[in-house]
Amino acid sequence: MAQMQTLSIRIPDEDFQWLSSLQEADAKTPSEKLRALLARIRKQEAGMTSPEMCAAWMRTLARPFLDTVSVHERKHKIHSDLVSLVSESAPRIMATLISTRLSEDASQEEALDVEAVLAQQCFRLLTSLLRAAVTTHPATYDEDVLDRYLPDIIEIADIIATRKGKELNNG
Repeated sequence: MAQMQTLSIRIPDEDFQWLSSLQEADAKTPSEKLRALLARIRKQEAGMTSPEMCAAWMRTLARPFLDTVSVHERKHKIHSDLVSLVSESAPRIMATLISTRLSEDASQEEALDVEAVLAQQCFRLLTSLLRAAVTTHPATYDEDVLDRYLPDIIEIADIIATRKGKELNNG
């Protein structure tokens, strides 16, 4: 076991009350809770360089939201593919942003790799959302939630298709 050091600090009463009310597994006293917080922060910091560990951390942060959504969906016998898709994709995208470190002397290839990963993650989400929009009755709480954005997406897709068509004909 690591050698322990005594640390004496003064903190505002509201911080002490928060620390005392904090629910940490196997931590009852303020000292145990503070040690648990330090261990959690160290683990998070170590995971910031690993996309997989960072994604797991992001999913942990989103867990309370997902738990309440699950209860709501079960209670009302509904489901939203939109909420599920974003909840699944957002932690991966955030993990890429948090875990990637491009140094000042990073190569162009490293920057291109990060860009490719982010493009893949974002377009995978966009494609999944657009697939959900093609059904007559999408699995969303509000059947019109996706339709509100389709005219802009279709307009942008038409512009891209026109531009790409001109490039192919001129190239």
